[in-house]
Amino acid sequence: MKLVVLMCAEEFSEEAHKMLNEVKVPAYSETNINGYKLVEDNESDNWFAGKHAMENSRLIFSMCEDKKAEELMEAIKKCKINKKNDHVYAFKLNLEKFIA
Repeated sequence: MKLVVLMCAEEFSEEAHKMLNEVKVPAYSETNINGYKLVEDNESDNWFAGKHAMENSRLIFSMCEDKKAEELMEAIKKCKINKKNDHVYAFKLNLEKFIA
């Protein structure tokens, strides 16, 4: 059993849902999160701006069988390559114990 976590900018959440459906992930959970990115001084002309810019993001996670987790990770990888998307991140963890 694996835990796959996908983080993306809010504007890519519909695409993430579509990918989860295409891979046929049996169940997943989702929540809104605030992401922060360090902004270099020369990237912003607003001198009131803080050092970190906030971005509305989504955190989507699924506990699934090993094979399904690998299929999902491959789909995420393809999406990043095909769309040159640097606003999507994912990781996969082993679940030591799972009670359903």
